[in-house]
Amino acid sequence: MQIQQLYYYMELCRQKNFTEAGYVCNMTQGALSKQIKKLENELGVTLIRRNTRKFELTKEGEEFYRYAQEITDLYEEMLRQIRKKREIRIGSMPVLAPYHFARIMADFHEKHPDIQLIVDEKKGRDILEDADSYDFMILRESLIKDRKKFRFHPLYEDRLCAVVYEDHPLADRKEIQLKELEGETFIFPLKESGSYEFFYDSCCKAGFVPDIQYEFPQANTIMSFVKEHVGITINFTKVFEEVSLSCQGIRMIQLADDIRSPISLIYPRKQPLDPAEKMFLNYIRSL
Repeated sequence: MQIQQLYYYMELCRQKNFTEAGYVCNMTQGALSKQIKKLENELGVTLIRRNTRKFELTKEGEEFYRYAQEITDLYEEMLRQIRKKREIRIGSMPVLAPYHFARIMADFHEKHPDIQLIVDEKKGRDILEDADSYDFMILRESLIKDRKKFRFHPLYEDRLCAVVYEDHPLADRKEIQLKELEGETFIFPLKESGSYEFFYDSCCKAGFVPDIQYEFPQANTIMSFVKEHVGITINFTKVFEEVSLSCQGIRMIQLADDIRSPISLIYPRKQPLDPAEKMFLNYIRSL
């Protein structure tokens, strides 16, 4: 008995007509009839009464239909689970480009071409709200309030810096205290991005509330506004290095405060990892 024969039989029971069922199954009426006859011969019972003008199942045919439904449902669930185990969903805040995570993904795919990595890039808060739909998350650890629920594998640790336009009064300084930026007009990432909250909290810890005039989702846009003297910003060193390649007219100043923000691969503590997920985690750990 083949699984496809069960699908043929179930379609025939739905259509209650060999011609219509054959059309849906992309086969002739005669071919479908032969498949049903094979089932009957193998089972040793009659499934369909053929001496009536109306389509009618025998008692055995009705019972077999119920089993066919259960078997095909189980078969489809098996396929979903097996395929799922070869697919890893990663929710990530928009930090991948500056840290060259794409290179890591490409290398993993080359080593394990049968495992598909699906990356969903969203604001950090959105990722956390939908955490159950991801196998792993790539987030700044500062976003996680209940650390007992998760395990963490550190990926990157970047240092906060100030970014000003090139003729800003502080532009020639190699290092400043974050407190010295009090009174400046700031351009920040969007609220709930993770970076916004980290930047804002860092300013508050330094002793002032930042005057935020604009918020943008992309670092390129933030830096372009800084270039045009609209305001200044604080960001991470690697993000600045990546953006500055295409945005001239801005300067980075290191902060003496030495404020750092770890980015980690995060996954649920209580949920066991399947083989594909273990393979990916082991690969990340080996870097």
